Amino acid sequence: MRHSLLGASLAAALSLTACSPESSDNEPAGQLLPGATATLDESHGPVATLGEPTEITTGLTVPWGLTFLPDGSALVSERNSALIKRVPAAGGPAQTVGVVPGVAAKAEGGLMGIVASPGFATDRTVYASVTGTDENSIVALHIAEDYRSLRQDRVLLDGIQTAERHHGGRLAIGPDGMLWIGTGDAFEPENAADATSLNGKILRIRTDGTAPGDSPIYSSGHRNVQGIAFGPDGTAYASELGHRAWDEVNVLREGADYGWPETEGVAGSTGTAPIWTVHPDDASPSGMAYAAGSLWIGALGGQRLWQLPVDSGRATGQAVEHYRGEYGRIRTVEVAPDGALWLITSNTDASTWGGVAPKPGDDRILRVEVR
Repeated sequence: MRHSLLGASLAAALSLTACSPESSDNEPAGQLLPGATATLDESHGPVATLGEPTEITTGLTVPWGLTFLPDGSALVSERNSALIKRVPAAGGPAQTVGVVPGVAAKAEGGLMGIVASPGFATDRTVYASVTGTDENSIVALHIAEDYRSLRQDRVLLDGIQTAERHHGGRLAIGPDGMLWIGTGDAFEPENAADATSLNGKILRIRTDGTAPGDSPIYSSGHRNVQGIAFGPDGTAYASELGHRAWDEVNVLREGADYGWPETEGVAGSTGTAPIWTVHPDDASPSGMAYAAGSLWIGALGGQRLWQLPVDSGRATGQAVEHYRGEYGRIRTVEVAPDGALWLITSNTDASTWGGVAPKPGDDRILRVEVR
């Protein structure tokens, strides 16, 4: 049975009373439940603060994934065009590397998460989450030495159901060296609880495509996971888009069920409880990173950056919002080699959901120092 949110210590109320979009990027409005309660451990010191954002690059079209390379530059994926582009470490125009084959652009799908191999300096490999016509897959790409072409080397994992919506798509390399994969329920909620489906799951595989156990499934009961991050102690966190009531941040445990579709956030009594919930019109969380004692969570519908102080799988302070409405939808958050956050905006797909009109220069990558 589900415990009260975090189940111990102090409580800090997060109570909001607006009508909420269904949290899938921006979707039709629904009725909210009453405000949530997040239980906190407030024995820790001051939380990190942020500096003033500066532009790294502009003129991207529906950017989605971001990964840093050993020289400090970064690769960014564009969802609809299936292009991977390289951004200089110091900023400047993005150079096209190449187009990923076999990508089918859909309402929420296309070329999504990317992450560089830990051995990129020698193997030139980047892993990508790809929406296909008939199924979704995780592929290994080889990036040319001059960054002016790429090829697909192999498919690591296929058989992920595709749809117009709820693809998940986030990739991360964990402290265990494994490739962690967030998938959506393909807009069929029953998939999340189906042990035979790879959808609505956190998956974990080796970088050769093999699973560490009998199955690549690490956890289940997820609606649409678009953020995965790891604390310094190895704790795995995931941000999850809810339906009409609650978005979530969860601590991932192997074999755990997180309740969807029977439970959403604190609405229901099944599955493992989230450590934080927030109403969808204030979040619709996508990319997430850990830095300086906090999770930094990009919000699509909420058009802001959320900061959630955490330690060892517990929230240790009240969530703080940054840049509300200043840059539009924030899709991805990653920590650069120098410790700064890079944020990707997601406004050039506004026509899909009737959301934020792009500003001159959108979409862009912003750099912000963590203090």
